[in-house]
Amino acid sequence: MITSARLQNFRKHPDFQVDFAKKTIITGPNGSGKTSILEAVYLSLIGKSWRSNFEEITRRGADWWRIDVAVGGDKRSVKYQNDAKTFEAQHKNFNRLPAQHKKPVILFEPQDLNLVFGSPARRRDFIDRFAYSFDKNHQKNINKYQRVLKQRNQLLKDQASHDDLFVWDMQFAELASKIIKVRENYISKINEIISGEYQKIAGCSDEVELKYESILKTQQEILDKLYENHALEKSIGHTSIGPHQHDVNFIFNHKDASATVSRGENRTLILALKNSEYALLKDSSPVVLLDDIMSEFDATHQKNLLNGFGDSQIIITSVKPPKNIKNYQKIEL
Repeated sequence: MITSARLQNFRKHPDFQVDFAKKTIITGPNGSGKTSILEAVYLSLIGKSWRSNFEEITRRGADWWRIDVAVGGDKRSVKYQNDAKTFEAQHKNFNRLPAQHKKPVILFEPQDLNLVFGSPARRRDFIDRFAYSFDKNHQKNINKYQRVLKQRNQLLKDQASHDDLFVWDMQFAELASKIIKVRENYISKINEIISGEYQKIAGCSDEVELKYESILKTQQEILDKLYENHALEKSIGHTSIGPHQHDVNFIFNHKDASATVSRGENRTLILALKNSEYALLKDSSPVVLLDDIMSEFDATHQKNLLNGFGDSQIIITSVKPPKNIKNYQKIEL
């Protein structure tokens, strides 16, 4: 459980300290720094922000920032200065937060309501963030993949030959196949329970499914396609296949959800998705961060949302306190 946090030169906060209860709601007008508090908690537990890079977090006029968070019996810090970041956990310093010090987080922010209708990149990011909660190597493989992709694209722009690309193609195909396998694995886990979660919330028999769009799956299939596409990719100057271009589609009653669901069905679908995420993570005691989304739901959906997270620690931000939330510590900015 997160018991306290101190933010220095973090976004709008020159120096701000907050104590958390098991259930906490932070209220205040737009622009008061509510989301920044959740971002600081998320960053201290995961090792990166979901909003931006480290440099953009620095308060205007400052040249450093720092977070200090109490997590159970551990005190951890994140510091950023001179383009360098330092994580401190259990009295040891790291350039990156090691996997053994990362804690599971369920984040629900307003943009999640655009998953069905938004860009493929947003859906890829969601499933990767979810998969990483289980597989600590997944983000590492994605980072390696991005570096290989960048190098391969540069070689293509330089009109590299098959031989010049061979080593990079091997790395690309190996990492791509690993990423695809992990994505498919955790989408299948979601699919085992998401229809039941949706039906429980909506009181209906509608069926929901996530479908991962990937034709090439194995390392050899990807390698063969890279070889086949060599001339095309040299002419366009970038890699034409791979997990960076894949999509995750939502299927509602066997049809594309983006073309069929109503606004209300979309909200229920996303709520069922988050409840499914919690159901798969609950044994690892995730911290639940709900960023300014309560106003998007009516009283019934608010109740379903909060009940869906069981006994986990929940930290909510909201412009105004939702009327049906009781027994929450209230903090006003």
